[in-house]
Amino acid sequence: MRLRTPAEVKARVAGERVLAWGASDGSTVVATDDALWLPPGPGPERVPWDLVLRVTWEPAGFELVSQERPGARADTRQVPVSDVATLPGVIKERVNASIVVARQVVLDGERGARIVARRTPGSTELRWSVVFDPGLDPRDPELRAAADEALAALRGSLGV
Repeated sequence: MRLRTPAEVKARVAGERVLAWGASDGSTVVATDDALWLPPGPGPERVPWDLVLRVTWEPAGFELVSQERPGARADTRQVPVSDVATLPGVIKERVNASIVVARQVVLDGERGARIVARRTPGSTELRWSVVFDPGLDPRDPELRAAADEALAALRGSLGV
């Protein structure tokens, strides 16, 4: 277990509180209370937790699925990491902490959509998203109407 955060890791995250880090191809992957910091490369270096859609750990690192902004297309990036220590557990906890509510709703037979409300770090406002199951077209007006109805019902049941 690491006791002290190296100065170069602290300097990289511009005053955010470091929770965990791991070596990555001459740089670092850093988990802070507000975001996941990635090594320089394609895509953003800083990904706020509410924009991290999924992290899948592999032997040589992890696959990150994230958005550049709310509602944007999901991007996938392979991130090499060695010496991960507590990084996987911290990433999972931070992503889960951004989720306030998540519900799967049926829209067409057995297929449907996942409705998720997430909180941006440092804010009390919720950002809602609807992600359709594979094979369903989110541009289909009937499916969209059913998803909007399910979203309204969920929000109503929560009083938001």
